[in-house]
Amino acid sequence: MKKLNYILLCALSVLGLAACDNTLDQVFDEQTLVEFNEAILRTNATGRTYSITSLANTPTAGTTSTAQLNLVGRQRGSELTVRVLVDPATTAPASSYTLSNGGNVVIPANSSFGSLTVTVGRASSTTAPVGNLVLVIDSTSTDFKPSQNYKRLGFSFRN
Repeated sequence: MKKLNYILLCALSVLGLAACDNTLDQVFDEQTLVEFNEAILRTNATGRTYSITSLANTPTAGTTSTAQLNLVGRQRGSELTVRVLVDPATTAPASSYTLSNGGNVVIPANSSFGSLTVTVGRASSTTAPVGNLVLVIDSTSTDFKPSQNYKRLGFSFRN
């Protein structure tokens, strides 16, 4: 019984020393990532790898929504321009929405986020079909990489 207590005490000591290892702190200095904030906050739509937010447009009024882009990593001393593209999975006609600045989002210097405004026009009728607008962060930049899990964001509205 004494040997078992001794072995248990030694095992707890080793675990205690391992818990004091401070090399586990990771700083995101190696890579600059950009992601959609709303994609983090919402669950994915059924059968999709991104969330879809419903926008309420009617035959009498359009609507506007703002999508926030987060900079993951160290803040930069200069502004960063992120291009947001319309994914080919989009089913909404291009004439039914507009993206601010043509889809270019500026993350200001010493900041961690920028905003993209999506404006949706009026619906053609109350029974008009619902279309999806899927946005994706451009992955061709050498300044940043899109976060693989949060690079897409969807909006649903009447055409």
